[in-house]
Amino acid sequence: MRRTWGSGILAAGQYASANVLLLLGSISLLVGGWMPFAVIILIMVFGSFADEVSGDDWDRLGDRARTFYNVNLYLALPLMCLLGVTLALYAREASFTERPLQTIGAIWVAGYLFALVGATVGHELTHRQGWIPQAVAHVLLGFTLNTSFVIYHVHVHHRRVGSYDEASTARRGERLVAFLGRAVYGQYAQAAAVEAERLRRKGLPVWSLHNRFIQALAAPLAIIAVVALIGGPFALLLFGLAALLGRFFHELINYVQHYGIVRADNAPIRPRHSWDCYRRLSNVLHYNLPRHSDHHMFATKPFWRLDTAEDVPMLPYGYQTMATFALVPPLWRHVMRPLLVDWDARFASEAELEIIRARGWDNI
Repeated sequence: MRRTWGSGILAAGQYASANVLLLLGSISLLVGGWMPFAVIILIMVFGSFADEVSGDDWDRLGDRARTFYNVNLYLALPLMCLLGVTLALYAREASFTERPLQTIGAIWVAGYLFALVGATVGHELTHRQGWIPQAVAHVLLGFTLNTSFVIYHVHVHHRRVGSYDEASTARRGERLVAFLGRAVYGQYAQAAAVEAERLRRKGLPVWSLHNRFIQALAAPLAIIAVVALIGGPFALLLFGLAALLGRFFHELINYVQHYGIVRADNAPIRPRHSWDCYRRLSNVLHYNLPRHSDHHMFATKPFWRLDTAEDVPMLPYGYQTMATFALVPPLWRHVMRPLLVDWDARFASEAELEIIRARGWDNI
């Protein structure tokens, strides 16, 4: 029987790790020089190693520390704004021609944290009701220029996950580059279509301020305006590159979460339609998002209530390690091929097996 240990200080406090990284990222931009690379090494090299050696965490957090968890989530907003401001201040003092590698480090650390914290906490708050969590989600997702996610994720992804035309489900054998183009375009297009249909049902004009897709532009435009006021055109350039890099990292995780999994049209969503990962650091930094099958079964569960399961599709390594493998297609295929064979044998329904055979995916 699993322990529930969310009342412990250590168990609760570890979920502040992402915000600590935001602080370190902001400090590194203020210090300048090679400090952003030091934070990158801490996160991406040491972090990946620590994730693998720390092993899996099968415990479920309890509700006793829920106040801390909620405060920590909302604390991400001012810390993300601080990171954006420090990037703009960095741009005022930086010169790409004089320090190109150091500037790349600044873009990299900001973009990575825009995704790790902005997209992850924005995702958590997207599933909550009320104007405050929704407004905070929009601002956090604005740092990756992806505020239409609030519409798309709830009304498309959670209803059509695993379907062939669902933009954030990576098809079996689909290369990362092809997925990125299809995912970014498809998510915007599908979110816009969902909102247009909602307005038509209400008898409201699509091209109006009633359109939530248009309303969602307010957050990224406000961020862009503040960055420009602080740091001028060069700050806008650095922010734009960091935002695009952050969106890349976000979609890289999307690629990993459902790669190759198939769901028959109109079939109920089941735990088998997501890859789970229980590495401790992956779950701490992503607010238990790697417990993905439970999230898809119970989308409104706050992250501290998400549970593990014994018999679900499992990734063999942590999120960051798997994302690194995805950048090397031959290695990615080598790692995923036996997992897909196992998924077909143990989890796929007859209808899903028929889809796999009809598309020639059984040999991938």
